[in-house]
Amino acid sequence: MTTKMTRRTFLKGAAAAAAAVSLSGLLTGCGDQELPDNEIQIGAYTVKVYDLDVDQGTEMNKAGAILGKVKLRFADGGGNWQTMRYDGMFSATVNGCNLTQVAPTGRFTVTDSMGGKLHSTVEQELRLSFPNEGWRYQYQNGAVAVLTITINGIPGVLYLVKRDGRYVATKIKPMN
Repeated sequence: MTTKMTRRTFLKGAAAAAAAVSLSGLLTGCGDQELPDNEIQIGAYTVKVYDLDVDQGTEMNKAGAILGKVKLRFADGGGNWQTMRYDGMFSATVNGCNLTQVAPTGRFTVTDSMGGKLHSTVEQELRLSFPNEGWRYQYQNGAVAVLTITINGIPGVLYLVKRDGRYVATKIKPMN
């Protein structure tokens, strides 16, 4: 069975195809939303910092630390994998004073090919130690901690702040 294509049939089909293409652009734009306030994009990684709190220290060591969790999600789009060390990935300052990255430590491996999200995301505890209790006291009383996250030589910044009695990470630089 053959179908005869007239000029009119062809033009209708072309118009329908053009409409479908233009609408698909609108639909994909909806999925490309901005990251939440506590997430930043660093190269092929999306980094989220959450569940922040302050460790008060111990009787022997009163310095304490900023505690939290960090989630690294790798999406290179090419079926790649990466292995790297956490050492030096997270550095923070409070009023110019350097905090020490205690955790995470060791190595991690991520891939965006096998197993999908299962192997493309790692979550770890974050622990940034104050040099003494004076710096912890400043942070607990509203001083901002500037957290620099460096992956593959690319830095990204989040601000760790006290807001409404809770500690949160934000990519919006506080005014104080």
